[in-house]
Order: sequence, then structure tokens, then C-alpha cells
Amino acid sequence: MPNSIYVMLACFVLAAGVCSGAALNAKDFGTTGLGKKDESAAIQKALDACASKGGGIVNLPAGKYRLDKPITVPEGVMLSGEWEAPHHAQLTKGTVILAYAGKGKENDPPLVSLSPSSGVKGMTFFYPEQRIPGTQPYPWTIQGSGMHGSVINVTLVNVYKGIDFGTNANELHYIRNVFGCPLKIGVFVDRCTDIGRIKNVHFNPHYWGRAEAEGVPQWGDLIAYIWNNCTAFEFGRSDWEYVLDTFSFGCKVGMRFFASPHGACNGNFLGNGVDWAQTAILVEQTQEPGLLFTNGEFVGGTGAETAIEVTASHRGVVQFSNCAFWGPTKRVARIDGDGMVSFNQCNFVNWAEGVYAIEAAGGDVSIQACRFSHGANHVSLGPDVKTAVISGNTMSAAVAIDNRSKGDVQITGNVSRAKKD
Repeated sequence: MPNSIYVMLACFVLAAGVCSGAALNAKDFGTTGLGKKDESAAIQKALDACASKGGGIVNLPAGKYRLDKPITVPEGVMLSGEWEAPHHAQLTKGTVILAYAGKGKENDPPLVSLSPSSGVKGMTFFYPEQRIPGTQPYPWTIQGSGMHGSVINVTLVNVYKGIDFGTNANELHYIRNVFGCPLKIGVFVDRCTDIGRIKNVHFNPHYWGRAEAEGVPQWGDLIAYIWNNCTAFEFGRSDWEYVLDTFSFGCKVGMRFFASPHGACNGNFLGNGVDWAQTAILVEQTQEPGLLFTNGEFVGGTGAETAIEVTASHRGVVQFSNCAFWGPTKRVARIDGDGMVSFNQCNFVNWAEGVYAIEAAGGDVSIQACRFSHGANHVSLGPDVKTAVISGNTMSAAVAIDNRSKGDVQITGNVSRAKKD
């Protein structure tokens, strides 16, 4: 091979190395991974050294790393542990962060602060001093700001508040492959002015309930706490959020949408599951482009008043397409406000006897090509409903639509599978 070719290859390799940034090992900066002492200073030293080289990766090898103080991941740096697949926190596998910072001080700085174009991946977060009963508030575990913050391949065993892309202005956040048992809130989004993405996030109390660790609560106590306190996902202002393949179980609220001082949310919600919730979807406000729910499943647990709650403050648009609703909840949906709510090709399986599956007190309602089963009362329209189209639906009992609306209502082509005499 001519010498010129060797020179060209050497230049290419050098250029590739420069473009990929530094790759540092935190153990070279004094970490032990034994979980015996505070390692926040050593980890921060490694992160800052990586930033001084123009950014790159700080590797945190398998082990336990105690944090008594918060750390900040600088711009252009990824803090990377070893987490090849999700697991229940055995605390003997992969990279485990033992979080002690901020106990009892919810408004203290987050455990991990992300700068623009930085992230964390491949690690498990565990709070050794958290208990139920006797639950202690803690600050956010991970908080981002600016553009392109990333949280990838992370287990949040028993965090009080999980991931925050809302306190600070942000754009293009990216959350993928996150599992765990948050106690107050799982993911919070606000102040996002450019297309955040959340993919494959799964919140379930068994991530703490099955942990092989001291202080795991009794299952009944854990389930009761989540049911009464936890919101899995909370959305204020976000301009076209993409939320794909998420799941939560047993929470007080599966997804909440509200108007913060910065605005409300619109977005694409595909393949989302909210199981056994007090309220699966709570909509207080949306942007006019709306929330598009497709291929979702929404289940209310025992004692739930409604799976879907759209409040009187709502002025935007909510659309459910090809979704399924079941469980022992009292009703499927309760709709109010002056916005638009639609159900298209949805399946309504359960609701309480003597209660209408969908109760609309206001706004515009469209229910088309849906299936109602295991219940005798189907749709109730209150006097303040502005418009409604109820057409092409199939009921297992005689069609029962209570129309007291003073607006423009079209009811046509609905059929019953009940045997006719």
C-alpha cells in the first residue's frame, strides 16, 4: 500500500477520534464504586475534565456510587454507566447510583443536572433511606435545561420525583427506555418549544416492590401510596410532544395536561397504556392542535370515578382513535369545558350500572364507529353541549342516548346487538 494511503488513513482515524470527543473513566478520578463513601466530587471532577477536552463520554463502570451532593453534567458530556437491559434493582448488577442528597428537601437542586447536549445513560438510581410509611420528599432525580438533553436506559427504583424537563426552558429533550417506581411524579414536561420525545417508559410499583434491597415496603402499602399520590406523566407547555409506547400502573393520574404560565401541550401519543388508575387521562387544557391518542389502552381501577376526565377549563382538542377502555371504573369519560373531544373506532368495555359510559356536560363531542359493551347506558349530553355527532356505533344493549343538549346534535346509524322481540 502506498505511503500516501497510510497517511490518509491515519488522518481519518485522528479526525474521527477528535469528532467523537474524550472517553474518560471515572475511576481514574478517584471513584471506587463500592458504595461506602460520597463519590460526588470524584464524579464531578471526571465530568469537568471531559468538558475541558471539548466533551465526550465519562464512563461509570459497574458498581455502587454514593451521592451525598448533586452533580452537574456539563454541555456536550454523557455520563454513561453499564445497564444492558432493564432489571429489578438487585443493586449488584450494572451501575447503581445510591442517592442520599436532598433528603426531606424537595426544592433543593436536583441530584443530576443536565446541561444542553448532555445526558445520562445506562444506570440505576436508588434511594436507600426512602420508606413507606414515613415517606420523605426529595428533589428531582434528573433535571434538564436547554436543547438536546437525553435520559437513556435508566431505572428509577424508588425516586420521589423522576425526570424534569419543565422547570427550565428546553427543546428536543429525549427520554428512552426508562423504568421504575416514582412516588410523586415520573416525568414532568413544560417550557418545551420544540418537539420533545418520550419513548418506551414504564412505571410500575414492582420496580421497588421486587427490589432486593433493605427497606422495601409492604406491597399493600406501596400500592396505596402510588394510588393516592403519584402522577406518572405531567405536561404543561410542549409544542408537539411525541410520546410513544409508555405505560403506567396504579397511579393517581396516568397523564395530566394543564396550562402552566408558559402554555399547554399538543402532541402525538401512540401506543400508550395507563392501567388501574384513579384517573387515566386528566385534561385541564390543551393547545388548539390538540392531543392525538392512537392505539391506547386506558383502565380505571376499583373506586375510580372516570377513566378520562376533561375539566371545565378545557378549550382545546382531544382525539382518541382505535383505543380501548375497561376496568371497574364508574364511567369511561366525563367531559366538560368548551373544547372538542372525539372518540373514533374505540372499544368501551366496562362501566357501572345506572351510569352513562360517556357523560358530556359541555363543548363539542364526536363519537363514531365505537363499540359499547357490558353496560346499558351509553351517552349523556348535557344542556351546555354545543355540538355532538354520535353515529355508526354498536351497542350490546338497546341504544341509550340521553340528549338534553340545546346545541346542534346529530344522532344516526347506531345499532344494537340486543335480541329484539
